[in-house]
Amino acid sequence: MLDGRILLDIPPSAVLDMRRHGIAPEALDVVLVSHLHADHAFGLPFHLLDCILRSAGETPLAIVGPPGLRAHSEELFALAWPGLDVTKLTPKRRVEYVELQPRREVKVADIAVSAIPMSHFGLVAYGYRVTCQGVRLAYTGDTGDCGEIDELTNDVDALILELTHIAPTRDADHLDVATVARVAEKVRGRGGKVFATHMSVPPTHVPAGVTACEDGKTYWT
Repeated sequence: MLDGRILLDIPPSAVLDMRRHGIAPEALDVVLVSHLHADHAFGLPFHLLDCILRSAGETPLAIVGPPGLRAHSEELFALAWPGLDVTKLTPKRRVEYVELQPRREVKVADIAVSAIPMSHFGLVAYGYRVTCQGVRLAYTGDTGDCGEIDELTNDVDALILELTHIAPTRDADHLDVATVARVAEKVRGRGGKVFATHMSVPPTHVPAGVTACEDGKTYWT
């Protein structure tokens, strides 16, 4: 989560985890969905139900992601809550979907967002460049090693990237420690900070200058 109000992907436990850590879901302004795999998007029906029943707000919640996001979200809602039609319910907080095309910067709430295509199982999977309060951040979502990572991370103040494999691997759809070390060196060489997430196991070693993030902790305030 960025700035206490911008959620980077929304796993199934997102609403529960936010409440557990003292963060009200209604504090969110923007949810950025990198791709439509379960661990990144299956929290949508829970958060939509929260918007319908509990989380009031004067400003709409923006849910941002690849083309097809709204249809996917509504399909998930129908599967999760049979008998409830999200298109016919009046939520306490309005939800707006923003489906992005690659490399077209848009303003959502008070942040600027652009999507860079990543390489992940042939899906439409995005990494995001976000400018918030003058700070330029990049988030890889899930990706294998690809040239677009350089485009995503160019001239950013901070990078949040996946580190699925803490040892070298041939997995072409996720990053391993060797690739993370190479990317981090470039970002840090330009004065940026680097944070790792999406680790398959707790890391015993991370590349120099990379912070391995833990749930519930705050970094770079």
